[in-house]
Amino acid sequence: MDTREILTRFKGGTLRREHAVALLAGTSPVVAPPVVALPVAALPVAADREPLPGPGPVPGPDAGAGDGAGTGAGAGMPCAVVGIQGRFPQAGDLEAFWRNGLQGRIAEAALPGGRRSACAGWRGHFLDGVEEFDPDLFGLGAREAAGLDLRERLLAQSAWQTLESAGYAGARLERLTASDGTARSVGVYAALGPAGGALPGTGHRHTATPASRPGPAARLSRLLDLRGPSLSVDSGDSSFLTALHLALGGLRAGECAAALVGAVELRLHPACQRPGAGEGVAAVLLKPLAAARADGDRVHAVIRSSAVGHPGRAAPGPQYGRLVGRALAAAGLRPPGTGPQPPDAGAQSEVPGAGLEAVGVALEESSRTVAALVGDAGAVTGAAALVRAVGQLRHAVLLAGPDRPAPAAWEPARRDDGTVLPRRALVSVPGPAAPADAVSPVDAADAADGMEDTDGTDGVEGVGVVLVVEEAPAVPRAPARTGPPPGTGPAELVLLSAATPAHLAATAGRLAARLSDDGGGRDGGPAGPDLAAVAHELRLGRAVLRCRLAVTVRTVAELADALAGFAAHPGPGTGPAGVRSADLRTAAGPPLIEGLEETRAYVAALWQGGRLEQLTRLWLAGVDVCAVLPAHPGPAAVELPATVLRPRPLEPGPGTDGAPQ
Repeated sequence: MDTREILTRFKGGTLRREHAVALLAGTSPVVAPPVVALPVAALPVAADREPLPGPGPVPGPDAGAGDGAGTGAGAGMPCAVVGIQGRFPQAGDLEAFWRNGLQGRIAEAALPGGRRSACAGWRGHFLDGVEEFDPDLFGLGAREAAGLDLRERLLAQSAWQTLESAGYAGARLERLTASDGTARSVGVYAALGPAGGALPGTGHRHTATPASRPGPAARLSRLLDLRGPSLSVDSGDSSFLTALHLALGGLRAGECAAALVGAVELRLHPACQRPGAGEGVAAVLLKPLAAARADGDRVHAVIRSSAVGHPGRAAPGPQYGRLVGRALAAAGLRPPGTGPQPPDAGAQSEVPGAGLEAVGVALEESSRTVAALVGDAGAVTGAAALVRAVGQLRHAVLLAGPDRPAPAAWEPARRDDGTVLPRRALVSVPGPAAPADAVSPVDAADAADGMEDTDGTDGVEGVGVVLVVEEAPAVPRAPARTGPPPGTGPAELVLLSAATPAHLAATAGRLAARLSDDGGGRDGGPAGPDLAAVAHELRLGRAVLRCRLAVTVRTVAELADALAGFAAHPGPGTGPAGVRSADLRTAAGPPLIEGLEETRAYVAALWQGGRLEQLTRLWLAGVDVCAVLPAHPGPAAVELPATVLRPRPLEPGPGTDGAPQ
């Protein structure tokens, strides 16, 4: 779009102000979604309801490039990591994964019970409960769930939790629109290792998957109803980072408003197993940084650029240095003494460590640095390296690794004039070559046992990818809100929903525990999260499902007590006073008034007028009262615990007999 079209669309009300500013500033080529104004947008807010602050200003075109390195023609649009989740060996969530890294833990164990093994007694890095799945969360029956193989099930659950952690599982997801107005414009880029086949004891051995069967990414797009590009990627150990590289291209081309990138690796068949083999599943949600800042999203880290390549028949040694140079150039970063090279200069040598530090890069994460945590994890290796890098950027702590004996505080680099540079990391697979005297545990075990690589990745291990990852830009701290003492301000309607009554009770209990742990202002303790922010996030960031709860409260402590009481005594009419719930799974269908423009106008007027009792009744009757709320702006974003999964053992589903493909 040219300037005239941008201004015309903004004046006509089909382009939001923040997106118009971003487009005029040149920070994002993505065409912004149209905005549909509600008929009641001009209605006054109830006198006792304070208007909520909006997100911070849209960053200018130079945001995040404070080192003055220049952009250059190869510079790409920075993209934000707004959601991130995963499961790794002996780490059921990312908090446990971070603790394992801090403690220097080697997450190695014996093969879980029930798995076939080529040789008894060997150890590796495994996930527990890989045969378990929660079909109710996705509204799947037994037959539909059986249509997904184990890898797809694990990836689906991780993807759901990633969308929830980002606040894009509900109304906000509907408003991620493509340039043509298509809702739920999220690309899916999936990296899966070779099919793992059936687990023993199921009485099942599947034949090869038909060639006409849709790929894993396409099935995940359908399962989550995501309508952007859908690509499955297999480039060996670099599969996840290759998928992420393609996702960045899709975002920069405006093919989708957000991108979900996931990876999973299982080692179920003996042919895929060897000492040190690893497993895992992870997913991230990406958005253009300008859009994420404008929308008030939580930003975990920023992907500045990426580079991918294969050495062909040439020696793979110089490949890493060449990719690092390309990635840094694409990020607009030029280490001292590394000027542009002529076309016939050949492969670029590695950038010296001092040169990397001069542009804020003090960390290199790769398959070598995550080996103790995930082993030889195939397609999920790059995901583990990215998760580890993001954790260190967020905590400003450098973890122990092959080149660092113990964790250390990560002090940012400074320019000669004292300007502080953002903390930056390189994430790569396969990564820099290990020192000549360093032998990985996997290679040492293979050499001792005389084993050869049988995981099906021969011939593609030379595919290399390098990312430049940067800490999230600082967000100005919002001024302290002044208002009435806790418990005397306006009440908030808190809405929660889940797939089944058991899911609802368990999720209410988890949320109550988190709010209690955060303080909640109880007994003069810390105030904890803002009640309005919690209510806002639950209304807009979570999917609207058939089992529902509603409660009106004035403090976080009151909310925590109400949810804990419901978790202990769930069900309509059995919970604590003030907590109401409904099970709509057997209802004939949505209410007749659902989806009508007149209903939207009525519900919006109820929100504007603070009519919480009427909204509660509509919610419990099956009306989606959250669909009319503006996704942004709102209170400062707050990260809440994910919906509780209730997985159970299921048949492994289609795939192969387990041999690598």
